[in-house]
Amino acid sequence: MIVQCVTCQKKYRLKAEAVPESGAKVSCSGGCGKALIISPRKNLVADATGIPVTKRKHQKEVKWFGRMAQLLRDWGYEKKTAEYNMLFYFLRELRKRRGITFFDISCATALMRYDRELKYNCLAFMGACCVPPRDGVESCVPDIILALAETLRGHDSAGVFTVDAVMTTPYEDSFPAVFSFVHGAQFAASWGEQVYGSVTEVLISADAVREIPPDFDFSRLHEVARVEVSRAPVDNGRLSFRDKVAPARIVNPEPDPELRCADKELKKLLEGYTA
Repeated sequence: MIVQCVTCQKKYRLKAEAVPESGAKVSCSGGCGKALIISPRKNLVADATGIPVTKRKHQKEVKWFGRMAQLLRDWGYEKKTAEYNMLFYFLRELRKRRGITFFDISCATALMRYDRELKYNCLAFMGACCVPPRDGVESCVPDIILALAETLRGHDSAGVFTVDAVMTTPYEDSFPAVFSFVHGAQFAASWGEQVYGSVTEVLISADAVREIPPDFDFSRLHEVARVEVSRAPVDNGRLSFRDKVAPARIVNPEPDPELRCADKELKKLLEGYTA
């Protein structure tokens, strides 16, 4: 198997059978000297798609690699950078949990750049499944956060992608400091037009993601993230970075008198969060 140092991109060839199930810690001796956490090779095991993750044997795998590479370029990351590699690790980890077509049919993404009191990037996931997890509501948020957490813990032992570290990188190229999950809905305006807005939003910092254990109870997500559910459009664009990542649960069951939303999933979420 071939492993690569995230910091200096130097590659090493190791015997896959020599890496224990619990992983191993080695030094990038021929490069930057940073410690690397090596995980056993698991890409021969079928993921949620039922297809082994080996791009040489499956045409679908080749296409998936191409689509994900384009997705990272759309986010603004150049190939062979540490940020590009780390996010590709995340996409592979998420694929194991959600399948090969997740970004095709379930979720859209965008990299938001903020230039207010601080300059930083926020990676936004948008879709019907990007809602705060609650009983009876389909949510992809736990899988995405767990995939991010596993990636950061497994591939960033040197702490290159902590919030403090990424804030020192020019924000156009920096790793996301914040991750958001947004579910949008249409509102019927009193003046006769259809208005689109967010009815739920989850905001969580990269540092908070890193600390989430594999067995985390996501009904307590508001203890580590800002969780907002509202019958009126959510607008957090003017919040400071500190307010965005401060844990909170905000529920607004009051509708906007000028806008009417009949989203059925929103009704379930409001009932779950006000119970």
